Amino acid sequence: MNADEKQRLRMQMRGILRDLSPELKALQSAKIRSLLDTWTHWREARTACVFSPIPTEPDILSPWPEQKKLLFPRVDGERLRLHHVEVSSHLEPGAFSLLEPAIHLPEVESSADLILVPGMAFDLLGRRLGRGGGYYDRLLSQFEGVSVGVCFEEQFLPEVPSEAHDQGVQFVITPAGIFPCGGKNTQSDSVV
Repeated sequence: MNADEKQRLRMQMRGILRDLSPELKALQSAKIRSLLDTWTHWREARTACVFSPIPTEPDILSPWPEQKKLLFPRVDGERLRLHHVEVSSHLEPGAFSLLEPAIHLPEVESSADLILVPGMAFDLLGRRLGRGGGYYDRLLSQFEGVSVGVCFEEQFLPEVPSEAHDQGVQFVITPAGIFPCGGKNTQSDSVV
């Protein structure tokens, strides 16, 4: 599968996500948060890298996760830098109109125990279709903790196009459950 197939799927997913009602997105987000709250990997993670959702992504931050050190990415050129954020008021509009850590917050060099990853689509092998910038691929290539794709049910597909540089996730969480996947190598043909 190639870049053209990825672009076609992105366009298709944008339409599907745009058509999801706010009520359905809120309901699915609540189910995902409920699953996270009971999941051992999430409960045991002391430090978690999370994302501030855009309107077409599940909201895993309401209510704000407590008793966990939360790291948020901030776009810096071609890469994402992680910053510790204690309260939601420390997030401000940044690159691509995303809420990012305030500019005055220091970068965190330490790794997280777990990372929640947004995407346009995921599959059971852990392959992820991002928005096309490669930011999370670069971050995941260096990440050593547990990687978890977060998506609505409509984004969990039988197959997602992948290229050699794409980084996969170890788990995908949807409102229907938490699914173990193939891991970091998105070119793998077998499920782990």
